[in-house]
Amino acid sequence: ELEKLIKNGEYVLGNKSLTKEPLSAVTRNEDREWSDIVTWAIRALIQGEMNGLMRNPQLCNNDTILESNSTRLNYDQSVYCVGNYGEIFNRRFGENKRSSMNTINKGSPMIYSTPLGNIFGTKNDFQVMEEVIDGGVLKRVKSRKGDVLRCGVVVSFDDVNITSVDYCHVLAAALFNGDFEAVEFLTFRENDDVAYESLSHGIIDALAGTVVNFEGDVDRGFSYSTPYYYRDKESSVECYAFATRGDDTLFSSFVNAMVIA
Repeated sequence: ELEKLIKNGEYVLGNKSLTKEPLSAVTRNEDREWSDIVTWAIRALIQGEMNGLMRNPQLCNNDTILESNSTRLNYDQSVYCVGNYGEIFNRRFGENKRSSMNTINKGSPMIYSTPLGNIFGTKNDFQVMEEVIDGGVLKRVKSRKGDVLRCGVVVSFDDVNITSVDYCHVLAAALFNGDFEAVEFLTFRENDDVAYESLSHGIIDALAGTVVNFEGDVDRGFSYSTPYYYRDKESSVECYAFATRGDDTLFSSFVNAMVIA
């Protein structure tokens, strides 16, 4: 019936996609180490394709002995034993089925809007906030005298500094029902461990302007939000994001949701 209506000129079939369905793996949020392993195994496939690593049975170590520490795992084995992202995709769907959306990004536009689902409900903002605050950083921030967010900013270069300050204001607005000025700033030098120590000890609630890296995520136990700024640096791309404490999954999820919103 629809084809008939289109043929008669009553309807026009457009060519623009109005929905996005990014697929990912889901893990239980109370097991941070396992979640990190899953995340970095998938990232290894993408990194493998970007750097020219491919499936190689000679380099695949078929070893059933598991490391007790996730930082000692060799994530390249994901590529050598199964294949990089492109190899897996082409093997399952065919080389001609790969759209530009599923190709490796090497400097083209990198900001992607992740679908939030149904964010329009019957409850107001205050009801939602009261229900999600059951401890951790969210409770500490909301109960702090003066209702203020303590946001750390890593000082690196002008564009990132300005953007990170803005994102601290955005986080404050999300926490305090639009009061974007309810934030205190603490600045830290680039590559300064004091910034992460301040985050670990609760001196700051979130750290903006951090570069996403394996060591900070897996070894040191921090969580990174979706990157909000990308920068070309020599032969690589640096991804700047919020860092939060990995042991507070509620606040980490809240910060990430704010960024993608």
